[in-house]
Amino acid sequence: MPNQMADNISFTNFGSQKKVKIKRKRSVKFANKTEKLLDEVIEAKKLADETINNSKAISLPFIEFEVFQSSSFVYNTWNSFEVSLTNSGNGLARNITISFDRLQTRGQTIVDNLDAGEQTKIKMEALVSTNDKEITRMDLYYHSIEGDTFTVVRRDWFPNDYEGLMVFKAEIPPGEEANAKKYSHSEVFSGELYVVCSKCGVRAPSNFRICGKCGSRLQKRNDRRSDWGSNLNDTTAVQDNREVLIQKLRKLGELKDRGMLSDKEFKAAKSQLLE
Repeated sequence: MPNQMADNISFTNFGSQKKVKIKRKRSVKFANKTEKLLDEVIEAKKLADETINNSKAISLPFIEFEVFQSSSFVYNTWNSFEVSLTNSGNGLARNITISFDRLQTRGQTIVDNLDAGEQTKIKMEALVSTNDKEITRMDLYYHSIEGDTFTVVRRDWFPNDYEGLMVFKAEIPPGEEANAKKYSHSEVFSGELYVVCSKCGVRAPSNFRICGKCGSRLQKRNDRRSDWGSNLNDTTAVQDNREVLIQKLRKLGELKDRGMLSDKEFKAAKSQLLE
């Protein structure tokens, strides 16, 4: 039976004994199989690395705050506040800004950065020029390192006779619980969808028409149609996991501010989202 492998055979004469050397050539089939196996291993490792990177928890900040008023608020006078800020999320918070619609303020109203788990206290003074008790709105803005924008709204009465108490505790001011609907947000399209380039996969703001990475034209989206949510099925207009998580965090904050979630329930739900 002919040998399927090509062998080189040589004989060496040692007198009465002959030593036979056989050199076997590796088959081309075996070499190709080894090379294919190596390629599969490399591809599997690449896929595993991509899976690990994609499965990492999304990094997002979440600012919780308290505003302490030490004495009764006096109109036409500068009154001191102390604001405690805590980043209970898992990402860096940037450009934290505090503003009021009726109060004039002086002192620090901006914190450049607040790391995950970090706390800070800032002091400011506020002044109102009328003695008429009115509802004042407080806005807190901050950003993630990726550029996501977060806002928190709180309301309270000024001037007031609070002494040694927290103010701006909720979105609905004290005594206005029966008018809660007046302060609720309408569920409207907020423009938080991104356009995702179908060629290179980079996401861009929804008003972009050209991909900044590869230069490809991004498909125009129809946000104004009544069933705007249906375009989430399009490959070039998707709401990614990050945006979904941001919306859920905002909703949790609103529910807490309206007293629909206790502190314990809020912390448990937030921890579950950010795990």
